Amino acid sequence: MPRQSGVVCALLAAFVVCGCAHTPAIVFPADAGPGVELDATPFFAQEIHQCGPAALAAVLGASGVTVTPGELVSQTYLPGRHGSLQVELIAAARRHQRVPYVLAPDSNALFAELDAGHPVLVLQDLGVGPLKVWHYAVVIGYEPRLQTVVLRSGTTRRLVMTYAEFVRSWRKSDQWAVVILAGDVLPATADAARYVESIVPIEALGDIAVARAAYATALARWPNNLLALFGLATTEYRLGDLRAAQRAYEQLLKLAPDDPIVLNNLAEVMLARGCATRAVGYAQEALKHASSGSGLESAIDDTRSKAVAAQGLGRDASDCDR
Repeated sequence: MPRQSGVVCALLAAFVVCGCAHTPAIVFPADAGPGVELDATPFFAQEIHQCGPAALAAVLGASGVTVTPGELVSQTYLPGRHGSLQVELIAAARRHQRVPYVLAPDSNALFAELDAGHPVLVLQDLGVGPLKVWHYAVVIGYEPRLQTVVLRSGTTRRLVMTYAEFVRSWRKSDQWAVVILAGDVLPATADAARYVESIVPIEALGDIAVARAAYATALARWPNNLLALFGLATTEYRLGDLRAAQRAYEQLLKLAPDDPIVLNNLAEVMLARGCATRAVGYAQEALKHASSGSGLESAIDDTRSKAVAAQGLGRDASDCDR
C-alpha cells in the first residue's frame, strides 16, 4: 500500500495504460463545473525521486509560502525509501504554518477544490501492470469538454492527461489527495469534524496564532462546533487575549453547561483577568459536575483554592461583568 512504502517519483511526461475488457468505463462527472486552470500555481521541476518536495513546494507556494523543493527535502525525503510518505508531506505543511486537509476520495471533491482556487496534491501510480511507480503531482485544472485534467508533474509544467488515464493512476493510491491552505481559508469540501481535527496538531506544534485563525475559520462556518470553540478559547488564552478567551468559553458553556473542564477553564480565565469572585463561582460549579475518580477534582480544587485566596485579598477588577 502507498501509505506504507516509499514513493519512487517517475520522471515521466506520459505513460501507457493497458486496457482490460472487464474494467468498468471511467466516466467524467456529469455535474462537474465549467472547468478551470490555476495557471498561477508555481512549478518546480523535480529532481530524481523527489516529486514529493517539488509537489509540496508548489501547493505551499500557491498558499503564500515561499519555499523551494531543496528546502523541503530534509523534512520530507526518506533516502532509504527513495521517496516521501504522505505523513511526511502533511507534517512538513504544518511546519510551514499551513493546514493540510485530506479530501474525500472522489473526483467531485477534487474538482470542487479546483473551482475554489485550491490546487490539489495527489498521489498516483504511473506504473504498468505489476510495476509500481508512485508519484506525487499537483492537479491545477480540468476541462469537461475535452475530459482532461491538467497537472504540474515531474519535469512537465503543464501535463494534460485524459480523465480516464488520470483516474486509473489515482485509484491505485485510494484516490489520496490533499489541499494545503492558510488558516483563514476553508477547504471548499471541508467536513466539520475532520477539518477541526486537522487543526489540533498545528496547535500541538506551538503555532498558536495559525491554529487560532483556523479555529475561527471553522467557527465562521460551524458556529456551534464544540471542538472548534474549545480550540479557539484555548488558543486565545495562550495568546493572552483573555476577553476573547472568556467569550469563547462562555459560548461553550451555553452549549455544554455542565462540562467541568469548560467551567474550570473559564474559572482560570476569570482569575487571570483579576475576577476572583467569578472564578470561585465557576470553580465550585466545576467541582459539582466533576465525576468522582475522573482525575479532574484535584486540578479543579487547585483552581478553586487560588481563586479563594485571591478573593480573600480583595482581587476583583472593576470590569469583571464585561
